[in-house]
Amino acid sequence: MSKIGDSIKTAADSAKDSLATAKAKTTQSTAAARAKASEAYEKGKGAAAIGVQQSRELARKAKDKTSDGIDKNPLAIILGGIAIGAIFGALLPRTERETKVLGKAGKKLNKKARKMVEAAKAAGKDKVESLGLNGDALRLQFRDLVSKAAVAVKAASQAATDAAKEK
Repeated sequence: MSKIGDSIKTAADSAKDSLATAKAKTTQSTAAARAKASEAYEKGKGAAAIGVQQSRELARKAKDKTSDGIDKNPLAIILGGIAIGAIFGALLPRTERETKVLGKAGKKLNKKARKMVEAAKAAGKDKVESLGLNGDALRLQFRDLVSKAAVAVKAASQAATDAAKEK
């Protein structure tokens, strides 16, 4: 053969070798990338499952603590509910229609409702005092209960957010 033919053959062989080497490296890289992706997916899936389980556990604990708090201090919960209801009632504006329809009866009803609230408040206060509880202790217990529930909700929300971000 001639020098040109030999050079072409050498170049072709070199190109074939380079192509085979590149193909082998690509195959290896692809396999490694798939393995890493699969591993990351499994880790993410496991982390999400753990997060969901932890959220469920926190929610169950919060429910149990809330139930215990209600069982131990039902009066505090009732008083808290009454207070929240009174606040919402006071914040709602009186409508013109309500004033027209109720008129004097509305005033009498309002007066009677106020007397009932005062009587319930006094009776509740007397009962609390007779049980040896004071307002500060009830406020602290209620705040503690609310803060623990907020922590549980925040943790559950964060875990759900994290799980949603994972693929």
